Amino acid sequence: MSIPSEEPRIAEEHGQGVLDPMSAHSESAQEQALPPLPPWHCVRLGPVSGRYQGYQSTSRTSFLDCRVDIDPRGVNSPVTNRVSGDFHEVFTIQLPGRPPIIWRRYRESWIIDAPRATWSRCEVTITGEVRFWKGTHPMTQTRIRIPWGTFAPAGPAEITFTENGGVARTYHCPRTSVNFREMTLEVDVCNSVNVTPLMPAYHTHAHSNRPANVPARTVTVESAYQEAGIGLTLNTPAHTIFDDANNTFSTWSAPELHDAMETAFSQFSGGWPRWSMWGFMAGSFDNSGVAGIMFDAAAAFGGAGEAPERQGFALFRKHSWFNNLPSGSPANDTEAAALRDFLYTYVHEAGHAFNFLHSWDKGRPDSLSWMNYPWRYDLRNGTDTFWNRFMFRFDDQELIHMRHGDMASVIMGGDAWASGGHLEQPQAGEAFSVMEGLAPVELLLRAEPPVYDLMERVTVEARLRNLLNVPMEIDTNLDPAYGSMSVFVQRPDGRVHHFEPIMSVIAIPETATLQSTTMATTGEDRHSHEIDLTYGRSGFMFTDPGTYRIRATYHGPGGIVAISNVLTVRVLTPASRQDEVQAAEYFTDQVGLNIALGGSASPHLSKGLETLTEIAQRHKDRLVGARAAEILTGVYGRAFNRVTDYQRGTFSQVARAEPQRAIELTQPAVELYRNSPDRRLNLAYHNLVSRRADLLAAADDSEQAQRELRELYDTLEQRKVRPSVLEQIRMRQEKA
Repeated sequence: MSIPSEEPRIAEEHGQGVLDPMSAHSESAQEQALPPLPPWHCVRLGPVSGRYQGYQSTSRTSFLDCRVDIDPRGVNSPVTNRVSGDFHEVFTIQLPGRPPIIWRRYRESWIIDAPRATWSRCEVTITGEVRFWKGTHPMTQTRIRIPWGTFAPAGPAEITFTENGGVARTYHCPRTSVNFREMTLEVDVCNSVNVTPLMPAYHTHAHSNRPANVPARTVTVESAYQEAGIGLTLNTPAHTIFDDANNTFSTWSAPELHDAMETAFSQFSGGWPRWSMWGFMAGSFDNSGVAGIMFDAAAAFGGAGEAPERQGFALFRKHSWFNNLPSGSPANDTEAAALRDFLYTYVHEAGHAFNFLHSWDKGRPDSLSWMNYPWRYDLRNGTDTFWNRFMFRFDDQELIHMRHGDMASVIMGGDAWASGGHLEQPQAGEAFSVMEGLAPVELLLRAEPPVYDLMERVTVEARLRNLLNVPMEIDTNLDPAYGSMSVFVQRPDGRVHHFEPIMSVIAIPETATLQSTTMATTGEDRHSHEIDLTYGRSGFMFTDPGTYRIRATYHGPGGIVAISNVLTVRVLTPASRQDEVQAAEYFTDQVGLNIALGGSASPHLSKGLETLTEIAQRHKDRLVGARAAEILTGVYGRAFNRVTDYQRGTFSQVARAEPQRAIELTQPAVELYRNSPDRRLNLAYHNLVSRRADLLAAADDSEQAQRELRELYDTLEQRKVRPSVLEQIRMRQEKA
């Protein structure tokens, strides 16, 4: 229970200095002459904050979903002092002899950034100016009156919108929830890791390294989001168990995980987008350092194999972080740390479903949030400082986005941030900002020559180089999916897009030490990585002929930030009418997902695989075909396992590895790379020969593998590639 006359004090304690309360003593003289009211008069049950939903008073064709956030919902749930809402259009069909069929269509969202609340004993009145996320609207003021009775909850709310000019609309909205939004989460489990605990439950005082003032409580995935204002419901307490005991199966690939997600969501009826997410507890990923993956895209909008983006994530129970997970309460700090990491990984990966970026991508590298990396924070602020300061919550800006952001930018399957009003955008100025002074590390983007055919995969070389006279530790995995690299692309129409990969990965950092510039003699002061920018969360990035400008930011250990040069590349017009026709087949989500996943044998993406195979064969003498052929090594180079019966949890191998076919399909590509003077193909040539060496070994042709590695060494030596790279090739040749 809460007493209204105490609202000013509560608001002040929570930093909400904008409230304009009225005490019970400010009543009119006539009211003061009446007998005094009993002290329990209008004692309210619970907070005012929460969700209010209802129809327009004069018409049931308009529906309002309103979120009021002006007083504490609980001890661990900060107040953001915002009011927001969504308008929906209502449709009704009346069939003879049956109840009416009613459904709604979302129209738009709005927010009041600085609401003014006036408290009295039995009600609160909130006023403020409405800001719509999209479109052009007349200036609109809102007045919200929320009364309450004695020992009763707040509501219903009377909400009036008045446009400049006098047009007014009023909605009658009962209070429906203490939460601002609701969502469901289904978690399925592989049989190999079907052990306790399946879901984390961590007590905030379990580990000795914690904030002195952190409230003592048990935090679960559900409670972490409930404190953030989201009512999260586990959809099925009885998890679907997948039998992954196949003797030929050891680790999950990205295509297999994506296929499992598509299959899982094909079981659910109903339209998209919707407040629903799927989690998957698996054994190990191909890269053993990966603890969790969030999938941010799928085939397209529609149904099975055509679901929208931001819908599923996977955790890998056999990751080293979880080796010491206790089945019950942790007995020591080691077990407590494992359980804490388990909870953190769950909440972090699910957070991406709300369109959350990592903290450093938003210019907040020191944020104490679920969306930061503890080790990144520690490198900037000192060893073990993250967990010593972390209060097990999202930061303030994330809470505002999650509770009050444009619904289309928050809901699973809604718009990517680049498509509309979004609180979670990366720093806009980062794309083409200027670095002053001498940075400790140089980030160079290269593509020589910087020209690509339409439908050619667009990859660039990202090179880090130590500029200091002392050794420097770097993160070697520059794939944007791992979080250390942010890439921005300015398209020919002038718009700047933040390239976001379809997967967001949380993993143990892969680091290396770059020698100082003065000590390095054979290139040990630099590191290169090929980045594929062809397809990301918002689709294909290079779809039109014209000039593109690319820039990247590197976020390294110890808070090191490096901004790259601006790389200008050009995409050519189609070479023929036939190319124009094929481009329509190429620029589809199924092709794009095959590229982003490194090739997939999933039936959900079979059309895309057919298109890539056709391009590889038809254009085998061009880079368009060669770059497509590279993707095919991921399809035929390994077996493919998938969920064949979701209800029974059947998981089986559906395609065997065909290394010989992958070798044949990429033979023209390796010859083209070897004979081309194009320096930007050095990394592609190196990577393809390395993959082919594995394929040739699987096909029992080690002699050919050694021959191709030797040719690679000789070719790159003539091109004056640095000695450290040549040494890697020589060592690989000896092992082949």
